[in-house]
Amino acid sequence: MPAVSRIAPALLLGGLAAAGWDRAARDADGGPAAFGSAGLAVAASLADLDGTDLAEAPVEAPFRIRLDFRDAAGAAARVTGPVAWLRPLGPNASTCQDSARAARVTGRLSGDDVPLAGLSLVTLDAADRVAIVDPHRPAAARIVAGIVPMGGRPGGFVVHPGRGELVYGRPDRGDVVTVPLPFGRPAVLAAGLAGPHGLLAAPDGRLWAAEDAHVRLLDRGGATLLRLPLAGPVVLHEAGPGRLLAAGRNGSGLMLDRGTGQVVARFAPGRLAPVAAATPDAALTVRQERLVRVYADSPDRDDDLDAPGAPVAIRADEAGRWAVVLSRHESGALELSVLDLTLGRRVHGFSAPEPFDEAVILGAAIFLTWPSRPVVTVVDLAALRDGDAAVRDVRLNGPAGPDPGPRRGPMMAPLTPLSAVAVIRPGGRILHTVLAGGGLSSAPAQAIALKGDAPVALAAYPRSLVSRGEGRFEATARLPRGGRWELVTTTGIGGTTACLPIPVRAVEEPPPAPRLEAEVDARAAGSVTLAIRLRDGPAARPGAALRVRLTALDGSDVRDVAADPRGDGFVTPPFRAAPALYAISLADGSSRRPEPAVVDLRPDAPEAPR
Repeated sequence: MPAVSRIAPALLLGGLAAAGWDRAARDADGGPAAFGSAGLAVAASLADLDGTDLAEAPVEAPFRIRLDFRDAAGAAARVTGPVAWLRPLGPNASTCQDSARAARVTGRLSGDDVPLAGLSLVTLDAADRVAIVDPHRPAAARIVAGIVPMGGRPGGFVVHPGRGELVYGRPDRGDVVTVPLPFGRPAVLAAGLAGPHGLLAAPDGRLWAAEDAHVRLLDRGGATLLRLPLAGPVVLHEAGPGRLLAAGRNGSGLMLDRGTGQVVARFAPGRLAPVAAATPDAALTVRQERLVRVYADSPDRDDDLDAPGAPVAIRADEAGRWAVVLSRHESGALELSVLDLTLGRRVHGFSAPEPFDEAVILGAAIFLTWPSRPVVTVVDLAALRDGDAAVRDVRLNGPAGPDPGPRRGPMMAPLTPLSAVAVIRPGGRILHTVLAGGGLSSAPAQAIALKGDAPVALAAYPRSLVSRGEGRFEATARLPRGGRWELVTTTGIGGTTACLPIPVRAVEEPPPAPRLEAEVDARAAGSVTLAIRLRDGPAARPGAALRVRLTALDGSDVRDVAADPRGDGFVTPPFRAAPALYAISLADGSSRRPEPAVVDLRPDAPEAPR
């Protein structure tokens, strides 16, 4: 049986007078627990990505951390939104209490800490490979989970916050694959599907899949909970956080409870046009070139909405307050309208140069991208109180023109809970962060270069501890180095803060890097002889010469010479040196690459001590 690490002892802060063992928690988990000011005991364990328990955390390899919160009776405790991170321990480290207090007050961690929350970006390239990117890491280390081949084109590419995973549909194989974020390997969640053509996250780790002639609800383990027939292929529309609209090809549709699949409303064939959107209580669609709202409680009645021209695209926000409608006039001109759905009328509008590519509505801000224009148009609806909305264009780095590059999914992702989006221009490799608000700069708030092939789809995951049931949470982490580490978790001011030592797998110290040493051995008649030693490198063959390259750092001299063995080192033949600093390295062709030596061969250089 694998060894299980129950990290202990736990030091609990925030008003704690004493800490001890809780028998119920110990009996349940085999590990220690102690109480904090909120009366909670915290225990933790480690596992690899496949779920096998670990006795020690590996170094430079991802692993899982599981937290278990229990009350005084040993029962699972209800905890909302705990925060956790790993911090290295050393002689100059602050106390756990000070670290937790500083993190709560400033919202920032030390540069050496390893957060178990933050922003992960998931990109897909044209070869159907997924990269998980941390945009806040240095450029050389932004790809934190390597390149993961997905084995087929996407029929759905979404992040599931309740699972902490990327969910990827493969219609060619008829299955759905999940990838844990920010580190993980693909695993098949469900197979034998007719599609899927679209995916939508549901509460409690459940998932909706749109198929050829059905809409299917999967549970956390991938089993089918519900399968409803619809003329396909089926299209899924979000209808607020608690509902969704499944639309069939023949204009029929079902408004469903997102968590249970209960049918809220049925729309007869022909009631929904291909151009449609949904709010928590209605469907927005087109009838005889008019924008109409069809309420869920009266699906046979149309409610006209004010939008000029014939609607060709509709987007609605999660709360059902705002809608963006693109319309085409008889002259062919395009116009974009902003509708206040609470008032049921148009509150703003402007001409559009072309059909928008993507639209995201966050709070009182609308973000629009365009097929040929490398900009994000930001519409600030909060300014409507002052008479008119503020509109600005934010420039993007990337190709312009009508066909900038391939795409297989969204290229703009909301950074909820911020009023901001992450955007990559199709064909480009620059990730932009664009903030809401009018009157700001036309430059993005942030522009980050990504390595690898140009992305063809983008998703964002505001990473946090993932709930695995009442009082149980899980996260993935990777330690950048060995040594002593501890886990800090806090439920907030006045709650429980625990510091738990992390057992870390011992790592052998790497051998010292080989290096060259050089000094002047003799000067005679304008010539110089150098003594050279190769430290911490592989032993040379007995009696073999060492071929070295002598390079004047001012570029005036480069030569290869054979240094003959002498004692524990080598000596060069006499040569006429330029009055300069010389770098001494091994000549080309050597498999050894020691750190070069630098020797001063200028006439006034001081003699090296013997």
